[in-house]
Amino acid sequence: MLPKNRTDCAPQALLKEMFSFIYDEQEAGNQRLLDIWARPLAEKLTSGWSQGFRRLQKCEDPKTLWAYPDDSESRFREGDLLHLHGGNALEQPLCGQLSLEREEDERWLLRGNRVPAVWDQHPGGPCYADPDGMDLTSYYEDSLRDIATSQIGREILLPLLSGDLDICFDDRDVSEGERIALAEGLNAKQAQALGLAYGAEQIACIQGPPGTGKTLVLALLARLMAARGERILMTSHTHMAINNALTKIHARGVPTVKIGRDTQRKGLADAIRCAPGLDAWTDRPADGGYVVGATPFATCNASLKHFEFDAVLFDEASQITTPLALMAMRKGRRFILIGDQKQLPPVLLSRSVLAKDASSIFVRLTSKEADHSIMLDETYRMNKWLSGWPSRTYYDGKLRSAGPNRERRFELARVEPRLAAVFDPAASAVFLPTLDRSAGARNDRDAKLVVDLCQAAAEAGLPLSEIGVVSPYRAHGRAVRTFLIERFGRTAARQVVADTVERMQGQERELIILSLATGDKVFLGGVAEFFFQPERLNVSITRAKTKLIVIGPDISHIPKIPDRRVQHWAEQYLDMIGQCRRVTL
Repeated sequence: MLPKNRTDCAPQALLKEMFSFIYDEQEAGNQRLLDIWARPLAEKLTSGWSQGFRRLQKCEDPKTLWAYPDDSESRFREGDLLHLHGGNALEQPLCGQLSLEREEDERWLLRGNRVPAVWDQHPGGPCYADPDGMDLTSYYEDSLRDIATSQIGREILLPLLSGDLDICFDDRDVSEGERIALAEGLNAKQAQALGLAYGAEQIACIQGPPGTGKTLVLALLARLMAARGERILMTSHTHMAINNALTKIHARGVPTVKIGRDTQRKGLADAIRCAPGLDAWTDRPADGGYVVGATPFATCNASLKHFEFDAVLFDEASQITTPLALMAMRKGRRFILIGDQKQLPPVLLSRSVLAKDASSIFVRLTSKEADHSIMLDETYRMNKWLSGWPSRTYYDGKLRSAGPNRERRFELARVEPRLAAVFDPAASAVFLPTLDRSAGARNDRDAKLVVDLCQAAAEAGLPLSEIGVVSPYRAHGRAVRTFLIERFGRTAARQVVADTVERMQGQERELIILSLATGDKVFLGGVAEFFFQPERLNVSITRAKTKLIVIGPDISHIPKIPDRRVQHWAEQYLDMIGQCRRVTL
């Protein structure tokens, strides 16, 4: 929490700071984009600030197009804004403010109002995309003005951010929530978390480390809140996160609707309707008791601008910045935040006004001393040999394995002798040094080794659907998928989830192969901040239930890195691979 004794954090001073922050950051963001656009194309392709495309293809919707990536590896993720150009971002622009709406194996779906103009300027063949930005100042201005003048802003939001809010709970609701949760089979800490959220009069924060059942708590909580007639806004940083949460809530029998286009329903249950606005949901329960899924930006336009909610429920709150969260919070009176600050942080690339505020709303509103926050502490995913290192490193030793997986080992019927040490049940975590010490973001030798491991596990009885392959780089992930298809055929290969860290968050598999690709120490030094980021490492290694195989750079020590924070991260990586059984093939 923010300190209560700082006079500069008083409500009016806080508002003034936030307005100044928005304007300063928009200007700084514009300059940052111009600096990136002006760099040589080869440099941008190497550093991930540009993505090459082999070709573009028209879609039936004139505001969308398909772009087919080449082998370059960019930093872009779904939801980012792109600036399409012919090779020189400043002198050969094709289209700006294109949203990366969806990624598929071989193509990206890009959307923007200016797409029709592309076909008049693009002669065909290769083109490129750099990061772009959108002037979101008006959205934030409107939100802050609402907060400055509304009762919810003056009485709850500003005091909450200033650390001056007297946070209260209804003890009867807390007890009732705990009782129901225990009766439905939740463990003690899950029941406490649900009771805390159910009885919160202003705010509750639930930290859910990997495999601890945060989605179970979220879905049951939404059901109980809807049962007492609450109108709930379910929001997050991406449509995918919202869709996943809505699907779990809908499975509990709660009336739900998604605000958005049909092209944004990936991961959403077929039975859940997409609507352009809440007015279009004609069978909405008249007296409340429903959940509306939407991004915070939907509260700024006709979709939700004139609606208010009893509660705002955030999933993956650790990836949501404070200004973005405030957009949604101004439409409610109670706030439930569920996330984990030890997993992936906010994505800031396409929201330049947020660049300085690297801290998420979840980080800002939680602390070890806060009475309104609680951490789930039993993981039902990892066995006790896999949960030990992340528990000590990221969760102060408080995370522990529970349930059927706690004592379970990775058992295969038989494996070829060459890989016997890799698949030995006694070693839940294994480290294999990379086979190509000159590799950067793509390592074909390691990719083929990954496929060999998948084949050996499958021949020994493990279903391909129980194997996940995680990589930091899209290019390496594409190489793995290509070799999987060559070995198993397209249909069977798709059973193996092989993707980037971002796309694997929330998933789990019996066997996880973390293939880090990089072997070149010079390249590694250039991407150290990205490569060693602890949140990424935490997500990567905690997808596994009983077996983790890490294929990565074999470094006995870390050269001195100027940034002491990154130096510490690199030392954590060394400690992690040191806890694994080392096998050399």
